[in-house]
Amino acid sequence: MKHAGKAVLAAVAIWATPAQAQRADENAVLEAEDGFGKSVGNESIGIYASGEVRGFSATAAGNNRIEGLYFDEQGGVTDVIVRGSTVRLGLTSFGYPLPAPTGIVDMELRRVGTRPVVSVEARSGEYLGPDLVVNAAIPVSDRFGVDLGFGLFDDEYVSGASAWFRSYGGVARWRPAAGVELTGLYGRYDYGDEEQAPVIYTAGAYLPDRIEQRRFYGQDWADGSGHAQNYGGIVKATLGSWQIAAGAFNSSVTRDSYYSAYIDGVDRNGDGRSFLIAGRDQVSASTSGELRVSRVFAEGPRRHRLLASVRARDMEQLYGGYDLADLGAGTIGVADPVAPLDFDFGERTDDRVRQSSLAVGYELRWPKLGELNLGLTRSDYRKEVRVPGVPATVQQDRPWLWNAGLALTPSDRLTLYAATTRGLEENGVAPNAAVNRGEALPALRTRQVELGLRYALPGTWRLTAAAFDIAKPYFEIDRRDGVFRQLGEVTHRGVEGSLSGQPVAGLSLVAGAVWLDPRVTGQAVDDGRIGTKPIGRTSVLVDSSLDYRLPFLPAVSFDIRATFEDRRVANAANTLYLPARAIVDLGARYRTRVSRTPVVIRAQLRNVGDVFGWRVGSGGGFTLLQGRRANLSVTADF
Repeated sequence: MKHAGKAVLAAVAIWATPAQAQRADENAVLEAEDGFGKSVGNESIGIYASGEVRGFSATAAGNNRIEGLYFDEQGGVTDVIVRGSTVRLGLTSFGYPLPAPTGIVDMELRRVGTRPVVSVEARSGEYLGPDLVVNAAIPVSDRFGVDLGFGLFDDEYVSGASAWFRSYGGVARWRPAAGVELTGLYGRYDYGDEEQAPVIYTAGAYLPDRIEQRRFYGQDWADGSGHAQNYGGIVKATLGSWQIAAGAFNSSVTRDSYYSAYIDGVDRNGDGRSFLIAGRDQVSASTSGELRVSRVFAEGPRRHRLLASVRARDMEQLYGGYDLADLGAGTIGVADPVAPLDFDFGERTDDRVRQSSLAVGYELRWPKLGELNLGLTRSDYRKEVRVPGVPATVQQDRPWLWNAGLALTPSDRLTLYAATTRGLEENGVAPNAAVNRGEALPALRTRQVELGLRYALPGTWRLTAAAFDIAKPYFEIDRRDGVFRQLGEVTHRGVEGSLSGQPVAGLSLVAGAVWLDPRVTGQAVDDGRIGTKPIGRTSVLVDSSLDYRLPFLPAVSFDIRATFEDRRVANAANTLYLPARAIVDLGARYRTRVSRTPVVIRAQLRNVGDVFGWRVGSGGGFTLLQGRRANLSVTADF
């Protein structure tokens, strides 16, 4: 950290004049438009996130965007270049050409203002793992600016495992002419000493016993390392009635050393068999992008927009060659170190996906009447998998996909809408608990139908609600042979709602809720191999956040986030559930100035009641729920 401290001082010394705020003003509650999902900086609120939108993962489905443009994310994008992200679905996705089932997660890159700013944020980190982040926003001229950032993170987890991360990157924007902006981005993080706490698989329909938090019981020498990298460019131009938007990106993640630990067949006493999966040089890289051209026509009060879009990606994954070590008898929560092992790694599988999509769309906006969106897409998908010693297999699909949405505004306050979407989504690889771990899975044809409304209540209140029906093929571990394969079709029918507003001056409230009815159908259900509900789903999820700035002391604000989730399905047979739980987080901000520098002191206490629980993943593996933890940060915008 000594070198990092010198770098901070050097960066701060660049500017001696007061500057506009950058990180100090970040506040997810104040910036959220609804309660569906918003992240700003390192804080997130809402019922949805990239890993769970209406019960599915938008990231796994390939529905990420960077400032509205298609992006096939393989390695996570560091927040030293991303300011935040927003979950777009229902009415909020109407402005996005060619929406996708499972929603869209759109990332916003950092942007330079009119004055130079160096933001320094020091955090204690959860479980006292210290973090340091620095961003320098440099307006080189009134047309060109660069935001540079780096971060050092010493992460600690509820399992007692830890890892270090080093993150750096930048965003450059150039406006060579009115209505034209060119953006370049580069971001990377390196990580190491990544310990892996064992995933727990019980031998029957019961949960693991309670274990002590913050006690690591994996193997200290089984540390993972690697890096993730993202770079690319964006061009956006408005030339009269023509609009051009193009983006090209490269996203990759490399796991130089990889370990995954689990304890299988755990009995009611916590005893089972301990295993460790090891791998080397696991690589996933994708080049993707989109070119979109549109033309706007005005006809009296009506506004028509025609668009054409080309999307493409070329993804290659090198995975597998794992070695599985049987470590013998093991007890959950109890350390049992063994000497470092020599692993015999095999050849890796080469998995390559090439996909291109040609689309046309039409939008009609009629003030005081409504909006119409139509889209038609021809997708060409090809996956080639080369498993060592086995002839190559090829999967191809050329579906026609479409989307249609209609919104009507019978009054100034009320908007009603209906929409339907057909999609082709990526399906990832089989999980580590499966016999065919790491095996590439076929793409999924998906569909979604939804109805909803938005109503502007008196004052600043806004209500949004929708009913939806989503269907996809269902993949899970087959209990007959341990193979992860398609076992039927899963449908998610549900109702979601959001309420946001400012009931009194200084008080902001954002709340969201979803009621979900997930169902699996197919031969595996009829045979009794699996139940009718998919693993990991819950029927009720509520998330509410409140931020209140004291009227008599405006430098101080308090915030509360409360979440509730109903019980979650914990095994394929539907004979085991995680209990329902409610979690409350408390926080406070104190805003001041040191000389002319804005400073924010932020304190948070998460999971105030220290609710103990388990999370369940694919295949029914259990990991610890985050317990009570505190975080203190100081942010200054020089």
